[in-house]
Amino acid sequence: MNSKYDVIVVGGGHGGVEAALASARMGKKTLLITLSLDTIAMMPCNPSIGGPGKSNLVAELDILGGQMGAQIDNYNLQLKDLNTSKGPAARITRGQADKYYYRIKMKEIIEKTPNLETLQECVEEIIVKENKVEGIVTSLGFKCYSETVVLATGTFLKGKIVIGDVEYKGGRHGELSAEKLSDSLRKNGLHIERYQTATPPRIDKRTVDFSKLEELHGEKHPRYFSIFTNKKENSVVPTWLTHTTEKTIDVVKELLKYSPIVSGIIETHGPRHCPSLDRKVLNFPQKTNHQIFLELESKESNELYVNGLTTAMPPFAQDKMLESIQGLEKAKIMRYGYAVEYDYIPAYQMYPSLENKLIEGLFTAGQINGTSGYEEAAAQGFIAGVNAARKVDKKDPIIIDRSEGYIGVLIDDLIHKKTPEPYRALPSRAEYRLTLRFDNGFMRLLKKSEEIGIISSDKINYLKICKENILAEVEKLKEIKISKQRSNEILEKYNSEKRVTKGIKANEMIKFKEISYINLAKELGIDILKYPNFVITQIETISKYDIFIKREEEQIKKFKRLEGISIPKNFNFKDIKGISNIAKSGLEDVKPLSIGEASRISGVTGNDIAILLGNIK
Repeated sequence: MNSKYDVIVVGGGHGGVEAALASARMGKKTLLITLSLDTIAMMPCNPSIGGPGKSNLVAELDILGGQMGAQIDNYNLQLKDLNTSKGPAARITRGQADKYYYRIKMKEIIEKTPNLETLQECVEEIIVKENKVEGIVTSLGFKCYSETVVLATGTFLKGKIVIGDVEYKGGRHGELSAEKLSDSLRKNGLHIERYQTATPPRIDKRTVDFSKLEELHGEKHPRYFSIFTNKKENSVVPTWLTHTTEKTIDVVKELLKYSPIVSGIIETHGPRHCPSLDRKVLNFPQKTNHQIFLELESKESNELYVNGLTTAMPPFAQDKMLESIQGLEKAKIMRYGYAVEYDYIPAYQMYPSLENKLIEGLFTAGQINGTSGYEEAAAQGFIAGVNAARKVDKKDPIIIDRSEGYIGVLIDDLIHKKTPEPYRALPSRAEYRLTLRFDNGFMRLLKKSEEIGIISSDKINYLKICKENILAEVEKLKEIKISKQRSNEILEKYNSEKRVTKGIKANEMIKFKEISYINLAKELGIDILKYPNFVITQIETISKYDIFIKREEEQIKKFKRLEGISIPKNFNFKDIKGISNIAKSGLEDVKPLSIGEASRISGVTGNDIAILLGNIK
């Protein structure tokens, strides 16, 4: 095999896949090394993509040149529109993946991508010289050289599987762990900590009594994740809903002594937003009806994912818990739930480019940075792969800030906000939610996408025209006058109880809840047949919410001003007098490059920023 590459990617999960594809598509000779070529893009936990915050990540990834959005659009069992009755900042899509086809077809894409080689091996060491990465060493003694290495190792660094009181080494149930790589990282000065995550059991579909369950369906014509997806209709394989019972809670309480989080076998923190059932009972002992969703993992399998029943309790306890749930009284477990503990690198040690601050050329993405979720891993992997490729060309990294995308919020939070559990993307973490909508990623990130260069020029030019049409039509609506009589006729026709006392402009008419842009265009004779649906959506949203969008734009301008005040790269924070020790510690750890960045570090106050500003000036 070759020994010299432009970019080496370690790990074949969602982060590693996006990193390798991005690098190779940018023309760089790329090697993807993974413990198993059969588990590329595996979904070891929930077989789904999307949801609040996560959908935004996938849509942004899509417009920049990532693969996840198109993949879930093509290989799903159902897509479901969520929060349809809420405002545009809340509307998103959730996809239930066909776990088998998602993985197999991603492997096929990897194998057909020019410039991209794959190797099934375990990386045990990174080669570092004078604080610069030079390559990796594998368990079989292979040495592969590159000035840029992306680590997307998931839960495999010193991974430990826990089921009840049983413990063994493994990154996932039935798979090996990488035992030596984190030792190599420690030797090179990186601070390493541990997290844990868990997954529920899988049960045999043939042993479930579906007559006792509520059947739930997706949409035939959903909002797709990728703006480039063109499907006549989507599949609508159902999911099923049931609930825990008082008996379930009694069973868990009775058997809590066997829970590894009670016995102390597991001492590390897991994802707070996805707690195990035993954790739910500990925290909310009075609640008895927790939702349980049964999700088919693939058309090619009888395995059902028991969403809501995450646990690492021993097998006999898991069996007993299932027996107490309506419809699952006779359900047979095919794979028992388990927890996994693993090493990760606290993310204050990296730049917003995802390059490590101590080892030049070393990039990290996904759970190794302390995150949870396929979407978070994929977004980081893509940015790491892009910036590794750009470093080879000696180009400045692509940085997405908090005002530009949920990807920017994710990376910025990881570096500056200390969380006691694996990080998950949530809308509440973004200050500019109306600007960072699920449906307008192509409006926000078009320039970044063009700079990266993965999306074809034809598609970029098409989207530029779409953006121009949207902005022109929004302005056009501000000029069209509608008389008082005609306005009230339109309001009455579309069942609005409100009336106007004078003539108004079309952009004011569209602000009424009952008036859509499509209906208004019909009434005013505006030709919209030339526009695709995503253009029509943007014209309506921008027109309806322009006051609130402008308010956010003013906030973003203030944010940008602080981001524009640079801090010298080797600035000595220890010598600043008057700031707190907590602030000094945070500033020394993170080494921010701007006042805006410094202001978001945990423990840094407004007074600390004022003193810092004075010292810089």
